[in-house]
Amino acid sequence: MKHLHLHNGWKLLCILVALYFIVGFVAAGPPTIVITSSPSGADVYIGGAYKGTTPLDLTGRYSAGSYALEIRKDGYVSWLGSMVVKTSETTSISATLIPYKGNVYVSSEPGEATIYLDGNYVGISPKTISDIPTGTHSLTLKKDGYYDWDSEIEIVKGRTVSVNAMMETREIPYDGSINIQSTPSNAEVYLNDEFKGYTPIIVRELGPSNYHITLKLAGYQDWDGSVDVSENEQEKISANLYPLTTTEPSETTIPLSLFTVASAIGISGLAIRAIPKKE
Repeated sequence: MKHLHLHNGWKLLCILVALYFIVGFVAAGPPTIVITSSPSGADVYIGGAYKGTTPLDLTGRYSAGSYALEIRKDGYVSWLGSMVVKTSETTSISATLIPYKGNVYVSSEPGEATIYLDGNYVGISPKTISDIPTGTHSLTLKKDGYYDWDSEIEIVKGRTVSVNAMMETREIPYDGSINIQSTPSNAEVYLNDEFKGYTPIIVRELGPSNYHITLKLAGYQDWDGSVDVSENEQEKISANLYPLTTTEPSETTIPLSLFTVASAIGISGLAIRAIPKKE
């Protein structure tokens, strides 16, 4: 009888111990495992087997223990490490991937162009730009008086790519101007003797210089002037036109003096006496 009670006691103890571990496991829950990387979208291998891409949640899929971990992404150095899983803890792994790098040598015709890589200023041509992550990148060169040069380049691991940009010239319109007004309006406008239109008018695309201006309007005196135009500036001319003054020629009467009359009579008499008498 005593032996039976002892046997039952051992059975009860075993049951209690089992319940303790079961309840403890349930209370703790399955191991939480989260794997992330920068950049994301990397392939995750555990023990050499592919498990998915980052960010990856492996909660409940692995029991406590240590596992070999590898994270791979094209253009980046593979990340190697271990994943230690504990029953009562969260396992969180964040891998920063290091990109493979290459170089590019940039020259241009003409030289001394401003270089932009992926929209960021990197220097003046010619120049070697180092430690560029492998893959496709945008390259832009800019220079005053030339069209922008744009291209895509492929950076290869451990190599230097050469690029020579042939830049095309472009004509840049001048941006000076003259705002010409007159009173009265509708006068003809001549700029350096070249007809431009009628007032009011804005003459645009003028280079830095001195310009001679003539305004003409029927019935009014011509207006002449000059103005200095600077780059990016607008000059203003306001001209007052004056009417032409017309004077009619007048007849002047010269008064006859007594001396004038007498002289005329005397001359006439002499002329009469000088005529010979006919026989």
